[in-house]
Amino acid sequence: MNRILIVGIDTVAGRSLAEQLSGTFNVTGLWFSTPTTVSGCAVARVNKTALNEYLVDAATIIFCGAASQSSWNRSFGTFRPEEKWLTPCVLAAKAFGSRMVFVSSDAVFAGPWVFHDDDSMVHSEESSAQQLRGFESEVQALTDSLIVRTNIVDSEGVVQQALRAVENGRTVSVDACTYATPVAQDEFASSLVECLKAGMRGYVNIAGAERTSAFQLVTILATNLECDTRRVVAKFSADQPVERSLRCLRLRNELNKRSSLLKDTVEHLADSVTARRQQVTAA
Repeated sequence: MNRILIVGIDTVAGRSLAEQLSGTFNVTGLWFSTPTTVSGCAVARVNKTALNEYLVDAATIIFCGAASQSSWNRSFGTFRPEEKWLTPCVLAAKAFGSRMVFVSSDAVFAGPWVFHDDDSMVHSEESSAQQLRGFESEVQALTDSLIVRTNIVDSEGVVQQALRAVENGRTVSVDACTYATPVAQDEFASSLVECLKAGMRGYVNIAGAERTSAFQLVTILATNLECDTRRVVAKFSADQPVERSLRCLRLRNELNKRSSLLKDTVEHLADSVTARRQQVTAA
């Protein structure tokens, strides 16, 4: 595991992982569209030349593409990085005996259960879910692979975008139908690092402990930051709830790790908002 290649270091998941791994391991990061630097980490834009150069020496390949963003985000559902770059990474992992890690999404699920275990079957007929299952199956075919399902909320996703609208005096409608178990980016990264160190294979859920909707989370965060919650309006776009919540049994049973509570995730998001406000004031 000493040589790690993160494909998609410009994603929230990729950047957070690089920040936690670079002090201990030899980490290289390839970015898709946004130049990204992390202290102690070599970086380059992803292309065929860079992949050929870095895949050969990588003991572990971690792919963080469009699937690694929160499935609540408006941009979710277009998987261009996976379509273009996942197969070359899988083929290289097979050829060179590398370990392959794919950060997938809770969007493979839409029910029928409220909570989904690490090994739960996928029954969703949504096109994005079927695409994700195709990517997962490609990685699963490798001897040494780990597929991570998650829902990472961060300083740039739908929750923060909605809050900025409220701060600016605008009314915003937020999805109240799709339920998930969101996790903060730092908590996600630290959990995945533990999974890697433990040599975990197969499927693993990394998520928070409590089920919520984007609307509920935005409302709680707005209350925490003393914003006008009357400007947060629930949007009901489905006849019944879409259930994507994850139960993290492998983290608890194999690593003795508890999922973070919703209040911890809210505190993390509130801290990022406070830091942003301070930067604006200083400028």
